[in-house]
Amino acid sequence: TSLTGPNPIFYVSKSPWNLYDVIAQFLEKQEIPLGPLILRDWDLVPERATKDFKTREIEEIFATYPDLPFILVGDTTQKDPEIYRQVMRDFPGRVLAVYIRNVDAPGERSLAVKKLAEEAAAEGATLILADDTLGMARHAAEQGWINADAIAAIGTDKREDEGTQGGKV
Repeated sequence: TSLTGPNPIFYVSKSPWNLYDVIAQFLEKQEIPLGPLILRDWDLVPERATKDFKTREIEEIFATYPDLPFILVGDTTQKDPEIYRQVMRDFPGRVLAVYIRNVDAPGERSLAVKKLAEEAAAEGATLILADDTLGMARHAAEQGWINADAIAAIGTDKREDEGTQGGKV
């Protein structure tokens, strides 16, 4: 599957709506492309439904845009890998790739996500666990999803984010 034009970007977060301004300002300051920001209500009771908020919202987006292919991006801090892996199963052929940023030190969580990536690959799907955005960008450029000329700028941004000591600031 190839993308024939610019796809919308949907931001689905378990953050509550009262953080909308902070998140929107962050996206703008970081020059992250605009798109619908879907946040959760700040409930006093646990989730009202059996499905996780993020799963429900992603399923609704997929149902609303039945012909649109998707690239899912998340990290290892919560359940993004497991949620996205299930979405891949529930919507075969709709997910071009899943990119998971490994924000944890190598350990059990990384091993669990690597196992999910192996399962996805065995089914012909792509789930990539990357230590940084540059690794994800290189893969996306190889697939033709982003312009290969952008890789140099992404590398520069990554080095600036890491600061002079090489660690994230």
